[in-house]
Amino acid sequence: MNYRRGFSIVLMGLLPAIFVFAFLAMSWVRARQGEGGAVPPSQIEKLAVRQPLGARAQARNRGRVVYDHYCQICHGEHGRGNGFNASELNPRPRDFTNAQLWQGTSDERFQYAIARGGPSVGESVLMPAWEHTLTEQQIRDVIVYLRSFAAPAKPQG
Repeated sequence: MNYRRGFSIVLMGLLPAIFVFAFLAMSWVRARQGEGGAVPPSQIEKLAVRQPLGARAQARNRGRVVYDHYCQICHGEHGRGNGFNASELNPRPRDFTNAQLWQGTSDERFQYAIARGGPSVGESVLMPAWEHTLTEQQIRDVIVYLRSFAAPAKPQG
């Protein structure tokens, strides 16, 4: 019993010293990294710098993040209307891979449907309104991403 008590006392005395040492070590490392703790890029990182994405690609990437968070559960990972909740919904969610859907529908109509919900455009009451959750820019970005589902596949080769 005395052995355990002695060990506990020693351990409790060492813990603050360990934390102080760790803090000082992190401070020392940070001081060696330059201003603000930023690590300068290595030679390989400098060689790997890529050109910035175009505005459309940036919008598509931002739209993918929003889609994955809010829309994928019903519309599916690839926009086929086969998400986790889709089997329980009647009517089923839209299939965004259908190119005919995109030929006959303007971005403004999609923007209105996303912002105000399905009933606002005569569609499913199960499609909620997102205007109080998403910004107009996020909705536009999602539409750019949705359009990529119906884009023709690039030839392999």
